[in-house]
Parts: sequence; structure tokens; C-alpha cells
Amino acid sequence: MTELVSMKTDGIFGVTATAAINFVFYFVLFGTVFTFTGGGALFIDLAMRMTARLKGGAAKMSLVGSALFGMVSGSAIANTTSTGVLTIPIMRRAGYSKDQAAATEAIASTGGQLMPPIMGVAAFVMADLLGIPYGTIAAAALIPSAAFYFALYVIVDLRARRFGIGNVPAELLKIAPVMPRAHLLASPIAMITCLIIGYSAPYAALVGTVTALVVPLLRKSTRYSLSQLFDAVLDTAKQMAWISVPLAAVGVVMVVATQSNLALKFVSLLSDAGAGQLYLSLLLVILGCIIMGMGLPTVAAYIIGSLVFVPALMDLGVDRLAANLFVLYYCVLSMVTPPVALCSYAAAGIANSDANKTGLLAFAYSLVIFLVPFGFINDPHVLWQGTAFQIAVGAAGMLLATFSWAVFLMGWMNGKLSWLERGVFLAISLSLILSPTLSLIWNTTVAAAVALLLWCFTLRPRLVPA
Repeated sequence: MTELVSMKTDGIFGVTATAAINFVFYFVLFGTVFTFTGGGALFIDLAMRMTARLKGGAAKMSLVGSALFGMVSGSAIANTTSTGVLTIPIMRRAGYSKDQAAATEAIASTGGQLMPPIMGVAAFVMADLLGIPYGTIAAAALIPSAAFYFALYVIVDLRARRFGIGNVPAELLKIAPVMPRAHLLASPIAMITCLIIGYSAPYAALVGTVTALVVPLLRKSTRYSLSQLFDAVLDTAKQMAWISVPLAAVGVVMVVATQSNLALKFVSLLSDAGAGQLYLSLLLVILGCIIMGMGLPTVAAYIIGSLVFVPALMDLGVDRLAANLFVLYYCVLSMVTPPVALCSYAAAGIANSDANKTGLLAFAYSLVIFLVPFGFINDPHVLWQGTAFQIAVGAAGMLLATFSWAVFLMGWMNGKLSWLERGVFLAISLSLILSPTLSLIWNTTVAAAVALLLWCFTLRPRLVPA
């Protein structure tokens, strides 16, 4: 066993180390260079321009900024610390408590691990494990990640309307001009273009890095100093160190799980416990992922989950890519699930809030993510598979389902909802997710959703006094 762990192409030097060297390093380098040369600040200012004057603009700024930053970072911790230092104080001044501000930033930054084109480390490991191009995984994750952030946005909007908080104070609306820095967007655009054309992920990241180094020099206002470049190099080394240690440890776990036949034993155990029922088995997998996430970072939880859960799901007929993404989505919650909730702790440190309370509140906010993975289990078109029409309809159905789920969780839609109305929104969200797209039940559910929204905005205000 010692030989397998330390001297062969498994264990410490296995697939996790390969992913770190062949994929992760290049994207970490791009993310740090782009951030230190002004791209990170540009994303925050873009988010402020887009959301600052909206209802609940302070929290919406956090969501949009974290989503944009997550597109080029993939590191939930880096996302939290980079965007949180600005967004958390603004949320506090807009009326949110310390815990609410920190939890909102934590869950928004956690979603960056799911946001293409640069997802978290686990996505690169997934590409290596499945033997498919990283671009395929990024494309598959696009619609589900958009649905996740859309649901968070709806919750933030409804909470702001219900409690009258979250509007950015007028004195904070002065935002640095964006157009003089718009050329900094050339680097992520170049990287995304390379991925779409079909170049390898490392090559695309390298093109993006070189572009991020050259483009700021084109204007005097965006030129950087050598000290900033040196800081970017140091930060890249620090982030790779944080990533590499748990990856090496997980490599050891993989060897032990494989050699001890643990994966096969768990397949049998899950089949017996789930009695061959897909949804019961999925619920058991969710429970297992959350329990693992309470003590492991995302990549470690995902790799173990891919060993013990994915084979069981595939035996039940779930597509291999969908099964891996299903496990990844619930393992991502490790960043906001106490007792080891690194994003929550980082955000709590910025907000000076209680770390455990922040973690529990962020986990409560993460309930919006619970519905999304069931969507792509039932409809593979959501994973960018099929015709353009099938993908568009699947995406529309998922967005409507997550919208209804968010309304159910908040209990507010143009006024406080009764428990009956909330129950109908819940039934709509579940029906859209679980029934086949464009089936009779699905079409009927869409019509019911339209009718319920018309009731909330036209009929109910006349019949039910405020």
C-alpha cells in the first residue's frame, strides 16, 4: 500500500496531482494576474453600475460581482476575500445585519465554483477523471449555474421588497468610469474564445494570461507596476499551495478506497438502501455529500463522492456526466456548511460576525441550489445536449422552476403569500423539475405558473386588503 500511495501513478502522484499541474495552475495564474492588473476591480465596478440603483442593490451587487469574479477565478476563498471587502461593508450600510451580509457574500462566492468558463478545482479533476475536454464540462454547467444565481437574485430581490432593506446609500453611488478600463475585458474574452474554438484549457488560460499582461499597458491609466506583478506571482504560489496539499491527501484516499473495494461496497449498500428507487437514492447521495462537506474542502468531497456515489447512480441509469455534476453541486456546499465552512469563515472575518451563525445562515441561503441538480438528472438538454430548441426550452423550464422555488422559500410575491399560495409555488417548482419537458404535465404546470403570477399581481391585490 505504501508503494501504491507514494511511488506509482496513483495516490499522491495520481489524477489529482495531474489535474493540478495540467489544468489548475494555468487558471490560477490567469485569475491572479487578471485581478492584480485591474480586472477584479473592473468587475466590481461593473456589478455596481448594473445593480446599485435597484431594489436590494447592495446584495445584488454582491451576487453579480461574485458571479463575474467567479468566472475568472474559480476559487471560492479568493472570490470571498476579493469582493467581500467592498460588498460586505456596503450591505451593512444598506441595512443588513453582520450575519446576513457575510452569509450573502459567502454563498454568492461559493457559486463561483460552478460558474463557467473557469470553475473550481473539482471541475478540472472531473475532466481528468472522465477523460473528456474541460470545455464540455464548462458548457454543461452553464445553464445550471445561471439558474443557481438567478434563484439567489430572486431571493435577494424579494427579501429587499418584503423587509425594505438593501438599497445602496446615495453617497456610495459614485462609481469610477468603466469605459476607460473596458479594454481589460479583452483577456477573459480571449480565453473564452479559445475554449469555444476548441483549444485546450491550459492553452486558453495561457492566452488569457498573456493578454491580461499586455492589454493594461495600452492605456496610461491602467498600467501596472512590477511590484503588482510580483504580488500576482506570490499569490499564485500561495493559492497553488493551498490547493495542492488537499489534492495530494485526496489522492491517498482514492487509493485506499479503490484497493479496499469501498466504492463497490457502497454501490451495493446504496442499491439496497434506495431499493432501486432513483429519487430515494439521490436523497441519500445528497445526505452523504453534505456530511462529507462538513469536514472537507470541495475538491476532496467531490473526489470521494465520485468514487463512492457516481457508480451507484450510474447503475440506476443516470448519465455519467450528470451523475458527476450532481455530486459536485452538493459537495460545493462544503464551503458554507459548518463546522468546516471556509467561505463562511472568510466572510465572517470581514464582517466581524459570528462564524458559526454565518455558516448556518449561508447554508440556509444555499437551499436554492437543492432543486437545480434534479433538473439536469431529468432533462439532459439542460447540460447543453440536444438541439438549440431543446436546450432553450429546458433552460426556460429550469429558470421558471428555480424562480418558483425561490418564491416558495421567501413567501413573498407582490405581498406576503399564504401557506396555500406558497404550497402551490412549491408544487409548480417540483412539477417542472420532475416531469418530462414539454409533456402534458409540464405544459399544464407552466400554464398554472402564469395563472398564479397573474393572480399575485392583478386579482389578489383587489380581493385581499394590504
